[in-house]
Amino acid sequence: MADSSVRPIRRATVAAPGVTRAGRAGALAALLMLAVQLLWRLAWADAGVQAFPELVVAAIARLTPLGLFGFATENYGSLAQNSLFVSVLLGIIAVGYGAGVLANGLRERLGSGLGARLAAGGAVAAGLLLFTLLIVLPIAYLGVFARDSSYTGDILIQLVSTFAFFGVAWALLATPPPLAVVGPGPVTGGAVSRRAVLGRAARGGATLAALGGVGGMTWRLIRPHPAGDAAADAQTARDIIATAQAGGARPPSTVGVAPTSAPLPAAPAVEAAAATEATAAPIAAAQGTDASALFARLDAEGRLTPLVTATPDFYHVSKNISDPTVDVGRWTLSIAGLVDRTLELSYDQLVARATTDKITTLCCISNELGGDLIGTAQWTGVPLADLLAEVGVRPEAVDLKVRCADDYEESIPVARGMDPDTLVVVGMNGAPLTPDHGAPARLIVPGIYGMKNVKWLERIEAVDHDFKGYWQTRGWSDPAPYQIWGRIDDPPSGKAIPPGPTSAAGVASAGDRGVQRVEVSLDDGETWADATLEPALNPPFTWVRWVFAFEATPGKLKMRIRATDGMGAVAPEERNPPLPDGATGWPGRTIKVE
Repeated sequence: MADSSVRPIRRATVAAPGVTRAGRAGALAALLMLAVQLLWRLAWADAGVQAFPELVVAAIARLTPLGLFGFATENYGSLAQNSLFVSVLLGIIAVGYGAGVLANGLRERLGSGLGARLAAGGAVAAGLLLFTLLIVLPIAYLGVFARDSSYTGDILIQLVSTFAFFGVAWALLATPPPLAVVGPGPVTGGAVSRRAVLGRAARGGATLAALGGVGGMTWRLIRPHPAGDAAADAQTARDIIATAQAGGARPPSTVGVAPTSAPLPAAPAVEAAAATEATAAPIAAAQGTDASALFARLDAEGRLTPLVTATPDFYHVSKNISDPTVDVGRWTLSIAGLVDRTLELSYDQLVARATTDKITTLCCISNELGGDLIGTAQWTGVPLADLLAEVGVRPEAVDLKVRCADDYEESIPVARGMDPDTLVVVGMNGAPLTPDHGAPARLIVPGIYGMKNVKWLERIEAVDHDFKGYWQTRGWSDPAPYQIWGRIDDPPSGKAIPPGPTSAAGVASAGDRGVQRVEVSLDDGETWADATLEPALNPPFTWVRWVFAFEATPGKLKMRIRATDGMGAVAPEERNPPLPDGATGWPGRTIKVE
């Protein structure tokens, strides 16, 4: 008779991972992969090397219709970009869920062990990697297998290693839990393996840790740069204005003086027309000889845009989620291509040559009529023409192709590079460039929209063709000359004004053509009268401020302005969006007088 006290060995049975469990394992594996990628980006990657989710953002941005992209840039700025980044992170986690489900289906054909899960997870990860290398990277302007990037090896190592990590992580996370113990007698709660409970706790802890890590590292990437000492920056801007107005190191000049070299042709504009008298009569004294006192008073009251924009207030637009912070100790600027001899300069060597100061207005091509993606600063640098003369540009060269630390590429005609007003800049408003404005070096090219004034400059190459850069391949303007542009700053939009003597004010610019006239209408363009212009700080390269004094009567005034550039062309009335050639039209505002 068998000894009833001896019990058979009980075996644990294992459940095959269900679809939901496999999907959750994929989502968590994707979250862990993102944590590794962002940690690598912040802790070890060279400046300019972006993490996988940033590459996806770049691809989406380049697929976005130009009108929508311009609207988002102008109206929401970095908020739109950061929102897209967060959406991409969530999207990658969602794709991870789907990849986990797909891997589970493949695993069912291969078996139930760890080896089968590793094979299935690896196969799905390899498929996603190939999609990234063959589809996503070319759309993001990096080429197949990132071959067009300056950081091909870094990007490939990041992607291959972290996608492999995803496959292994899924295989481990999708390990099915023990169900129960099989054998004679009733199954009690103690028969359930403690490993299941511990496994759930471990996955929960890993999820929370990964969420916290990804969230914290995302904030580090997208957080704004410290503003610095706003009061000191504002005082520096005032000092620059005072020096320029007193004559300083700049020769005296007047609005409308021709630039050093011929300006780029403007976009089509209407012919200059004689101004007619406005129905709301201007105050003769205010529009006359004592204009300087009027500008000084309005400036003191804070009703005018500062002539020079303090560095923290200067607009910032970038294709990057997080701009590169370049190590100046390792940075060099190289000039090569169709030249007689190449040149390579360290940061210290370039700074030693940077003895030229120029005050220039810079505007983003995404700037709307009345928008604020425009500013004026004093730039310190080296005339690019001096460097080009040193290397000897060959006659067959057509464009200067420029490459930056963030893999951004652009071009300008050789003739623009030879213009003595085009600078390789290392300083802004009396201080070294900050990272968000292009440190260690950038280009300032008067007369061309900001996308051509590249930041984080590393290489200039003379080429024998018209090179189309990062955004030109998406349909943006290649020559990109400034349109005639204006803005009404005062009275503020939506603010009612009392009846009686008052004034309106604003700014106008036209790149390297200057502004010689601003007209104002108070009846929606039926009649026009001249505004008073303040002399530009560095004509024709800086904006001008205008003031129009008038007698306000009760009711609604439909104000419009139009500017005339230094070549005699009047801003076209037709309103066009910023993209692809820059905004055009006559800015307007309804003013309530009560």
